[in-house]
Amino acid sequence: MDSLATLAPLALATCRVAGVATFAPVVAASAVPARMRVAIAAVIAAAALPAIGASGLPAAALEEPWRLLPAAVVEFALGSVIGVLAMLPVAAFRTAGALAGMQAGLGFGQLYDASTGEEDGGDALEQLLAILGAACFVWAGGLDAVALSALRSFDYVALGAWSPGIGIVGTVTGAAVAASELAFRVALPVTAVLVAEAMVSGFIARSVPGVSPLAFGFPVRFAVALLALLAGAAAMQSAMNGAVADMLNSMHAAMKGGAA
Repeated sequence: MDSLATLAPLALATCRVAGVATFAPVVAASAVPARMRVAIAAVIAAAALPAIGASGLPAAALEEPWRLLPAAVVEFALGSVIGVLAMLPVAAFRTAGALAGMQAGLGFGQLYDASTGEEDGGDALEQLLAILGAACFVWAGGLDAVALSALRSFDYVALGAWSPGIGIVGTVTGAAVAASELAFRVALPVTAVLVAEAMVSGFIARSVPGVSPLAFGFPVRFAVALLALLAGAAAMQSAMNGAVADMLNSMHAAMKGGAA
């Protein structure tokens, strides 16, 4: 009974942190093995164990361990919400890369083969923005914020006690809308530069009939897109800093059951 009183809270806490690790940026990358994520979740849960205790678990649940299954589902759901909220800023950068890639003409191959780019995670700009977004997230302290939020969640919500209200829908929806805005903010400067380049290339193509628009325009558009991304790197980092702050506010609201 004593050992169960110690292992049960640890197992439930691991379920919560495992939900975070399933969706959080960098940790949830395909390059990180599943067993590594479970190990990270167990370590963080063990670190939070002194603050958890078994006081929040009913005696009947300890006597009949099967009663802990619903609590485990609730814990994983809470962790998943935290992980999804953490993932949205990085997903916004990937979306911005997809938008910029379409403007640069890198998605041209998908007009002929819809599966082009799906196996390797999208076109070149989409993959580049995904990596850049993850790097900006780490540089902004996002990983530390996610780990601390997972630990602090046990101070706000006891094991098995999370009861999401209708407000959780508004919290997640608001975070998704903010991520969409971030994606457009990142993609808009590149798109504007590419539109200007398209006008110049079109003028040159019409002025010099011997110049092929495809042979001349595509390499220039790709180079201009890369230069625009490099020029806007500082602004992207600033935008990510704000996104991480908003992410923490959304996590706090989610822990409170979605109440604003």
